[in-house]
Amino acid sequence: MILDDDELEKEKLKNKKIRSIIILSIIILSVLIVVLVGLIYYKMQHPSYITTYIDGSLVQNFDKIIDIQKDENGQTQFYIPIRAFATYLNKVNSEFGYQDYDGEYDPKTENSDMCNIIRKDQEVAVYTKGSKIIYKKNLQKNNNEYEECIADRDIFKNNGVLYASKDAIEKGYNVVITYDEKKKIIRIFTLDKLIDNQVKIFAKENHGNYGVLEYESKDLNNNKSIFEDVLIVKASNKKYGMITGDHKNFILEPKYDKISYVPDSKSFLVESEGKVGLFAKDGTRKINLIYEDIISMGKNSNLYVVKSNKLFGVVDANKNDNNIIIYPQYDEIGIDVANYAYNGVKNGYIIFDEIIPVRQGKLWGLYNIKEGKIVYEFKYSQIGCNKIKSGNNIYPLLQIPDVRAIVVCDESNKYGFVDLKGNDLTPFLLNQAYIQVSNGENSYWMSYTYNGQEKELNVLDYLKQK
Repeated sequence: MILDDDELEKEKLKNKKIRSIIILSIIILSVLIVVLVGLIYYKMQHPSYITTYIDGSLVQNFDKIIDIQKDENGQTQFYIPIRAFATYLNKVNSEFGYQDYDGEYDPKTENSDMCNIIRKDQEVAVYTKGSKIIYKKNLQKNNNEYEECIADRDIFKNNGVLYASKDAIEKGYNVVITYDEKKKIIRIFTLDKLIDNQVKIFAKENHGNYGVLEYESKDLNNNKSIFEDVLIVKASNKKYGMITGDHKNFILEPKYDKISYVPDSKSFLVESEGKVGLFAKDGTRKINLIYEDIISMGKNSNLYVVKSNKLFGVVDANKNDNNIIIYPQYDEIGIDVANYAYNGVKNGYIIFDEIIPVRQGKLWGLYNIKEGKIVYEFKYSQIGCNKIKSGNNIYPLLQIPDVRAIVVCDESNKYGFVDLKGNDLTPFLLNQAYIQVSNGENSYWMSYTYNGQEKELNVLDYLKQK
């Protein structure tokens, strides 16, 4: 069929129109795609909800349990339910095996204003309403001492649930938490994940004369040094050293027999040829390598028990000169706190933050840090009363916080109370001093013999009468 000129013109216009429609459609579609991509990008940059990852795994609904607020400086702060956090960690890795309970860990209590978080065979963290202190007990260590961690904000309670700040959660659980406020992403890394990454990286590196460095990942305290950007490593020469977190610089070269991290003072015990010293995280020497043993006295005090020639003293690691507080001339420093759990005693080296029990021969004295001297000479056969009558809810007594009094026993095996200044608060005529627990409350009692009969008296009532 032959088309005339009019029909050809119409066909051209029709094709032109179709092309225009196609081009316009492409343009509109392109604009829509650009807009859609822009919206997606904007949503990615400005999400309406918080996404949470724990060790790289996406976790659901974590944002629904946290409380996000602006602080007095306009900075974003978020608070996390302490016990619920354990549940989320277990969901990501069941091998964590976290358990969470109301109350104190030791002794077991049902106080809802406290909670304890247990990582089996590793550590216990105890949180208390209204306190910044988190008490931590290392289950890998064979002792009853607690480490004290100081958080930035008090633990608080809301609708019956205990909450802690990000900082308090990080310190109690040994995790790192970051929050990208713009992208609304929370990333949580456990100590296990951080250390696992280090082990893998070290296996691929060669450090010259020291060869491939080995990271021994089983010691909990040593692992915690990663939070100070310091790692304890063993070289091919079987010696230990300290290296920066980026593996670029040795802080202490691998030439020591053993290195151990001390979390409460963020320092390192270093052993060489049977002698021990203390170093800061930058490699600065704080206590010379001259002692047979060095033991942290806890309470963030930077005080250490030192052993020399089988005798004990105390050194202040914060002092460069004249750092000896108590010369190494005593048979024992500090008492075993195992019997005094119900008395709330978590540190046997420093009582009431200023009294150090010191034994010479068979007798004890009390050294006052603030006074800088022995305030009680060596005349006590025992510090605390741990031999008490059997009975329900009756427990040994060491200290009475209300009046800052300490129980001591003289050479005649009679007990009395003393204050921190060296004053006797009661005659040394007591048979016993003990705690009685009733309805979750502690009361303090003493017993004595009068006219052949044993009498009991409330200690606080007696002291108030005086």
